[in-house]
Amino acid sequence: MSDTYDTQRLKDLSDGDLALEFETMADLMEEHLAFKDQNLSPCIPGPAQIRAHALEIKQTSTAAKLDTTKEPERLAAREKAVQSAKFSCQYVVMFSTHANDPSLLDNVGVERVRKATRSTAVKIPDRFKKSTVTHGKESGTVKVYVNSWEGKGSVEVQICYGDPSLQESWQTSKLFHSCHFTMKGLEPARRTYFRVRLLNDAGVGPWSDVVELIIL
Repeated sequence: MSDTYDTQRLKDLSDGDLALEFETMADLMEEHLAFKDQNLSPCIPGPAQIRAHALEIKQTSTAAKLDTTKEPERLAAREKAVQSAKFSCQYVVMFSTHANDPSLLDNVGVERVRKATRSTAVKIPDRFKKSTVTHGKESGTVKVYVNSWEGKGSVEVQICYGDPSLQESWQTSKLFHSCHFTMKGLEPARRTYFRVRLLNDAGVGPWSDVVELIIL
């Protein structure tokens, strides 16, 4: 199969970031056509299993901090979770191929590894064609979605609490490395503006449209 997902990247995440990644993945899978069938084979991890992995990662991480003898359990929970993510992504690839619908390869919460093009030149990124910011499930969180891109790149997120027309009002939050991610620790009940752009080895792309949101 030519289309694959970068599940290897998950192994480099901290326990907290990995659990958050799996929670986001579970949210997206619940809306994905490939997982709408309630009679999935037990060998295909669905959103419930992925969410359970997130919880287990949190629990074993906390236990290992309090008792170092629990470290093997923490590592085992992480390994099992990443394996499940790999199986889920492989299923999405097969489902997309069977349905002849490449769009189904997006919006699963794991970055795709795309086939290299003949040209090895890295181009300055384009402006994101799709970028949305929506409320997260917990207070002070938002979910950010952008369209996928070719090659390696990072998503820069800036937030603004003042006048978005003033450049000095914007501040960089952090860099993310996938199309879908969750931002935490935002101040509730505050009007906040967001914009994103793509960075790669060739430079930085233009900013997206500004999204205005009152944090819950």
